[in-house]
Amino acid sequence: MTVGAKFIRGVAWMAAGGWTEQAIKFAVFAVLANILGPELYGLMAMAAVFSVSAEQLVRESVSEYLIAAHDPDEADYNATFWLTTGIGLTLAVFLNLISGPVAQVYGQAEVGEMLRVLSVTVPLIAFTAVPVAILRREFNFRAMSLRAVAGEVVGGAVGIGMALTGWGVWSYVGHWVALIATNVVLAWTAVDWRPGLRTTPAHLRRAGAFGIRVLGLRAGEVSLVQLPVFLIGVTLGPLATGLYGIAWRLVEPLSNLISTPLRMVSQPAFAEINRAGGRAGDLLLDIARMSGLAAFPFFAGLAVLARPILGVVFGPEWLPAAPVLQVMSFLGLYICIAMVQQSFCLAAGHAGDITILTWATVALAAVLMLIAAPYGVVAITAGFVAAFYLLWVLRFRIVSRLGGGAIGPLIACNGKPAIAALVMAGAVHVIHGALTGAGWSAGLALGVSILAGIAVFAALAILMMRDRLALFLSYVAPGRFPAPEV
Repeated sequence: MTVGAKFIRGVAWMAAGGWTEQAIKFAVFAVLANILGPELYGLMAMAAVFSVSAEQLVRESVSEYLIAAHDPDEADYNATFWLTTGIGLTLAVFLNLISGPVAQVYGQAEVGEMLRVLSVTVPLIAFTAVPVAILRREFNFRAMSLRAVAGEVVGGAVGIGMALTGWGVWSYVGHWVALIATNVVLAWTAVDWRPGLRTTPAHLRRAGAFGIRVLGLRAGEVSLVQLPVFLIGVTLGPLATGLYGIAWRLVEPLSNLISTPLRMVSQPAFAEINRAGGRAGDLLLDIARMSGLAAFPFFAGLAVLARPILGVVFGPEWLPAAPVLQVMSFLGLYICIAMVQQSFCLAAGHAGDITILTWATVALAAVLMLIAAPYGVVAITAGFVAAFYLLWVLRFRIVSRLGGGAIGPLIACNGKPAIAALVMAGAVHVIHGALTGAGWSAGLALGVSILAGIAVFAALAILMMRDRLALFLSYVAPGRFPAPEV
């Protein structure tokens, strides 16, 4: 099977599993949000700043070495496993040690108690990092998708059951612990490899040298994601944190619908092309041209319909989050494009430049958010999102240099979908306003507006971007549809 065929097959499985996973996640979160309200979700978000940060440091960090390595042996797998497990246990101890001071900073004792319980998820995720890397390297995305869906089902059942029986904010904790535990069990049952003690200092050094660079990158990403939550929690309190959290909780899974299948599958695909001496940059440009067809209309529509979506799905008490969600929609678009670029850099074994850029974004975001803090949660969100866009051109430069191509095509390929998405957004705004003005129910007006937006963008894609549709077909069925000339 060619790399292109493996890529499309893997994306298909990850997309199917990812969409199912996110649908269940969204339904569970909607139920919990309606039962528990914004303030209790804000308390959970305060604790999750630290637990999720620690989880990200072990989820895809040292184990990325196994994706990029040319031909890893048993000693490489063992070295990676024990390094990751050690990091996970250390971070769990650290979370327990800081739980008291964190609760004092927030002025919320329950946050410290939640953080101590959530700390158990960090070594659990570390323990399963190598099996997940094996599944990715082998393009076994079917097992990964089924694992993710099962985790959401079990975690959702536990969380909703706890909420209905009066557990309050601890329902979120139970949901997350049950989800992670299910993922761990299913990951280990999907692979034959088991950890052993046979390794060498040389293997540990190689895995550690690669892993420390990726850890730096993950730490920067974690800081970026959690910095606004922490700042809003300290300065504005649980309610504002909950409003920001609901916007992020919508944008993150919606961006994952597009970015996660592409990111998870493209990295081993890029690595395999590099090992064969091919041009991985060609695949990167193809992915950029195809993914724009989904990312631009998706988040343009979310920005236009933010208020009715919150009102219909979560209820009127969440409507103050609408302007935050509109601003965050721009971050969702960024994630869909930038995460594939990052996978390209990791597959090439060059995490250093992208890590430096990530920390530069952290610094710029911190400055912009502190300047904006006196003006409220929407202003803080705008400063946060602006930092990504101001430095994005540097990410394009890094990727184009590693791919051996020009920066122009990587940037220019976003022009047509951006224009089409703007036209679609204007049409959706007019249509939704007309329907609500005519007395349509909120849910029906929202549904018709979404369908109208899909139809408008599809028509524009056929008129303006037939070459991208042909490119997509050439990947799906290369024997029947040849790749178009670019």
